[in-house]
Amino acid sequence: MAKKSQPLLVIWVGMMIMVIIGIGIAAFFARPDSKAPGQNQPSLSKGSGAPAKTYAAFFSRPGPIPSLGPMQNQAEVSPGASANTYSQLSDEVNKITVSIYDVKNGLGQAQFLGSGVIVTGQEVLTNAHIVNNKTNLLVYVFAPQPVGVPVVLSRSDSVNDLALLKISDGSTFSAIGLLGNPEEAVVGDTVLAMGNAFGNGNLLMNGLLMDKNFKQPVKGQIRTGLRTNISISPGTCGGPLVNTKGEVLGISNSENDYFVTPINKALPLIYSNPKNKIASIASAQFV
Repeated sequence: MAKKSQPLLVIWVGMMIMVIIGIGIAAFFARPDSKAPGQNQPSLSKGSGAPAKTYAAFFSRPGPIPSLGPMQNQAEVSPGASANTYSQLSDEVNKITVSIYDVKNGLGQAQFLGSGVIVTGQEVLTNAHIVNNKTNLLVYVFAPQPVGVPVVLSRSDSVNDLALLKISDGSTFSAIGLLGNPEEAVVGDTVLAMGNAFGNGNLLMNGLLMDKNFKQPVKGQIRTGLRTNISISPGTCGGPLVNTKGEVLGISNSENDYFVTPINKALPLIYSNPKNKIASIASAQFV
């Protein structure tokens, strides 16, 4: 009897072994794959430094791509923030940039001459060729309140093509430009020029500082100054060139396209003792 049941037992044992092997194989292929994305992995939100957002920040920036490490921990600058910064700088420089008119034929027929920058509570710096031999001058301030102020030619430096105008009615300006140090500027720095381009209102134009020791002959004289890649449009002449902090580095000159007279050459005109009068702390000083 035992001999007859032995083949049946072998068959059953064989079947059980095959079932066990099949279950093992199925379990092997059904295990979670650690390399594949699954529900147990954290999701990457926009606020958590997701790679997609980081890469977007990389490609929106000019120049070499920064390393991943610092970017993950730094707050990103949106295009809106950059636009606001430019807008704010434009607003500040607009407060210290004036338009200059000759009103010898009355206000109704005022002749637009060029631009200038407020450097003291009662004085405006501009190009000498704009205002020399003019006796009925008025400067127009666009901001914070539009107002016209009568001025007279106070001092002039024909060699550097600079002139200083002074308010003649005893009033004072509400904003004064802070003077930067052009010697601290570096070739390749971003610079911005403001002036009343073509008489259509103050316009801030950005570019690069190309040369700090640019020499150019003008009327038999060699002038040395700053050279930018910003074309000085008619009307912008006499206006300020500023750095990204809003500090005045020089005065634009349309007689030499792309040429800027460094502000330190104007210090003897502005101050009786020009030493230590260059400040580098803010875009405008309010009085």
